Amino acid sequence: MAIRNPRLPLLPGYGTNPMIGKKNFGVRPIFTSIDKVNMLVDKAEGVNRVPSLYGRKQAPDLPTWIMYDKHILRFQAYFQQTLQEMRSAAHILRKVEIFFYLEDGTIKVMEPRTENSGLSQGTLISRQRIRLPFSYDLYYDVLDLNVGREVTFFGKVFKIINCDNFTRVFMNRLGINVPDPIPWPDAIERTPDTARPPKHRPFRQFLDFDRQVLRFHGYWDDRETEFGSIHLLEIHYFLADDTMEIKEVLPPNSGMEAGPMFLKRMRLPRKIPPRIEMTGGPKVPSYSPADLTIGAVVNVFGRKVVLTDCDPFTKEYYRVTYGFDAFTPLPVPKDEGTECISSSLAERQLPPWNGYGSYDDSAENCRTVEPKAPHRDFIKFLNKDRIGFDSHILRFAARLISDNPVDARRYFIVKYFLCDDTIGIFELGERNSGFKTGKFFRREKMYLPDVNFFVPKEPPAYTDKDMWVGNELVINKHCFRLISADEYALRYMELHANEYPMANITLIMDKIRRILASKDNGYKNFVSKYMEAVVPDKKELMSVRCFKQAMKEIMCEKMTEHEFITLIRYFRGDPGKERSPRREMIRSLVFTELTRGLWDDRSRLREGLLHADPDGSGVLPPSRLRQLLRAHRLPLNCDLMDCMLQVLQKDENCDIQYEDLMNFLDFQTRPVFNLSEADYEKVVRHAPPVKDTECKLWAEAETFISEGFVNWNAFLCQLNLEHLVKEQTQ
Repeated sequence: MAIRNPRLPLLPGYGTNPMIGKKNFGVRPIFTSIDKVNMLVDKAEGVNRVPSLYGRKQAPDLPTWIMYDKHILRFQAYFQQTLQEMRSAAHILRKVEIFFYLEDGTIKVMEPRTENSGLSQGTLISRQRIRLPFSYDLYYDVLDLNVGREVTFFGKVFKIINCDNFTRVFMNRLGINVPDPIPWPDAIERTPDTARPPKHRPFRQFLDFDRQVLRFHGYWDDRETEFGSIHLLEIHYFLADDTMEIKEVLPPNSGMEAGPMFLKRMRLPRKIPPRIEMTGGPKVPSYSPADLTIGAVVNVFGRKVVLTDCDPFTKEYYRVTYGFDAFTPLPVPKDEGTECISSSLAERQLPPWNGYGSYDDSAENCRTVEPKAPHRDFIKFLNKDRIGFDSHILRFAARLISDNPVDARRYFIVKYFLCDDTIGIFELGERNSGFKTGKFFRREKMYLPDVNFFVPKEPPAYTDKDMWVGNELVINKHCFRLISADEYALRYMELHANEYPMANITLIMDKIRRILASKDNGYKNFVSKYMEAVVPDKKELMSVRCFKQAMKEIMCEKMTEHEFITLIRYFRGDPGKERSPRREMIRSLVFTELTRGLWDDRSRLREGLLHADPDGSGVLPPSRLRQLLRAHRLPLNCDLMDCMLQVLQKDENCDIQYEDLMNFLDFQTRPVFNLSEADYEKVVRHAPPVKDTECKLWAEAETFISEGFVNWNAFLCQLNLEHLVKEQTQ
């Protein structure tokens, strides 16, 4: 609005303001081009500066809403609001944040919300372009905002005192000097007026200490009276208004009903004031935080309450406020009359188990009349339940230890479920053996042998620490020996080596190191004897058979089968070997079966594989690939087909590369292995199966131990016993 002459009357014709007498205040649309982009603006070109632009040649010529998208200048400011309704103060200081959006030059003012402030805080000025005072077509720009300036938004004067780092860097690039931050007005130190005592401001105390409560534990000894006892109390002191409340803590099974509060919330006077008939009089002093401490005696209207302990928040408050750091709790005197009344439910002696149901189910039925389901370890279930490809199930292959040769050939899979410590046993029946494939023992807790089951407490059961290759488990009078484990179980135990000693390579190497160091010339003789057993072409490698013989010679019976597997896996000398003996053995069996069945239709099989892979990824799931092989009538039984799919190359998702399958079925390169019927029984029939939906590779323990190489140099370097040789030679 134009400034008029104050000496002329406010009448038409006596002023230069074009707004006087105007009825239509609509903004005429104006089209212009900014940064080569046509847009609709509210003013003609050249009237106002284009908001928020970098210097030329510092940024590409792009529209502002693209160049400065999500670029916001943030300032901290305050304004004073007058309080006409209060006589104690003339104004109140309100802190705000000013946001300037560089993309369109709009401004937004927000006040951070303060709990229990009594003010309607939040957005004070919504996002919009704000005109300069006494102007109709000029708006606030980035050049008008800086630290130390005062801006007027709709009649409110805001004092800018600080900005964030992005705003400071942006304005410095524009060549604008940004001053140092200005402290808040309430943070400016003022010399206290010693002439007048400080006033008590209850509202300020409420804002500073709201929801802050000091919590003490204490007791009131009432044994001097008839039928008296010791009352356990809990004292709460509210810092917001210096009030206290006391409630009584009743012991369980005390026979006492929870009555009203021992002391309702109020200001507790230090001394009982005399009864005054007239109104007015001096204010009675009440208890303060300085009067409360461990060991203090509080007079609650003639009842002596002793404070014995406090919570961590109370200790921290006294440590910061008063510098007090001694918080030794006091003992509570025992009440002999209530010892027989209070009893704990957890210490109740349960009757012996009668054999019906599980231990947990029987214990829950004994604790309550209403039958309830037993409580399980829910936290362990959440941590050890199936998460993605982590099944948290340890699978082992097992054999029966029996004098009967028929039972000794039976093959079992033992699954240990980490989520609830249960074990399930499944049998893989051989064709024409008389035994059926399926569940052998249902999934449940398996208890240790030779324990008394009919006792009040649950007997010890097998845990995951008992699951390792070579261990013997006696379950329902059946003795099982764990002979191998799948890849997931071995890797899981190695990743959690601190929980499984059999998979801890550090403990295993320490055991070998102690035994070699305890013998005279033990390490020297050990190295010299087996140095000639290394591979001639590669001096650093040794066969697994020779390495196992060396370990048995020095360790005797002190090393388990699982520890030996851990050593082989850690010092594996041929991890990237593709043509393993296991693969060539299975390929020889497949070649024999295909030749016997007169099958030679590789071109049609390749066409079917390409048709099943429309994306051309080169991989197929094992279930889909098994379906295609059966559709093309490969004369292979299920066991041999599973072993073939097991040795094929796979990706990280356990999908099989079918190009490797075509190379596997190439008849131009004949296999070099000639297997007998006994080799077939060893390689195929007794190989761990892959009939599991988890798609995890099974660790072929028997073949892996008998074939392959070990890095002999890495093993000797890990032992680090060269100093023994030098000492013995000297």
